[in-house]
Amino acid sequence: MTRFSVHSVVSMRTGFAAMVLLLSTTGVTEAAFLPGTVDTPPGITVLPGDVTGVAAGTLLASTVSAFSFPVPNTGITSGEVRSAVYLNPTGTLDFYYQVVNNAGSSTSLSRESNSNFFGFETWTGFRLDAPAPVFTASAITEAPLTSDRSLDGQVVGFNFVPGPPSARLDPGETSAILVISTNTTQFTVGNASVIDGGTATVVAFGPTAVPEPGSILLLGGGLAALGVRRWRSVVKAR
Repeated sequence: MTRFSVHSVVSMRTGFAAMVLLLSTTGVTEAAFLPGTVDTPPGITVLPGDVTGVAAGTLLASTVSAFSFPVPNTGITSGEVRSAVYLNPTGTLDFYYQVVNNAGSSTSLSRESNSNFFGFETWTGFRLDAPAPVFTASAITEAPLTSDRSLDGQVVGFNFVPGPPSARLDPGETSAILVISTNTTQFTVGNASVIDGGTATVVAFGPTAVPEPGSILLLGGGLAALGVRRWRSVVKAR
């Protein structure tokens, strides 16, 4: 079951069919990223920055998605992924995620990953405090050991391995708030996955691109040209 909470400028409809947030796309620099996060370009693994205490910005939207998957010869692992989008004071968006591994789960969790980041700059971090009302800090037991980004830039993930077994997200434990700070200025529905002995993918938030003005003009010009060609063919056929 997925529960949705909508804040400020976003009106979420069934199935997230029409979720779009449009903001300005100009003036994006490194200063736009959440202070304390660490540059995480494609193909790189880093130690994510601890951004506990840094202002989270304005909450735009949040969702809680339940997950469940069978683990061969073990049982069922289940829990929930909490996801939220915050508007950074500089005008760009930060994506927050938190994983809860239910007490009755059959396995620990070793990784959480998020999609739809192709073409964007990303900086990663984690919080041990929890911006209300989406997240809870009192239950946090594990911070990620590393974060990484796939070579194609699409997926950004957080790892609780390699390390001692106690570093994993055991049954009954809750992760720190996992933060991906970006240079995007609008968001859409994306996916989050949890992994260990099996995989579950749920609804979460991710960035989406704002068309460049030049691209819009080219598209409009192309459509106009097609319209002229169609008009000429109709005239010739008469």
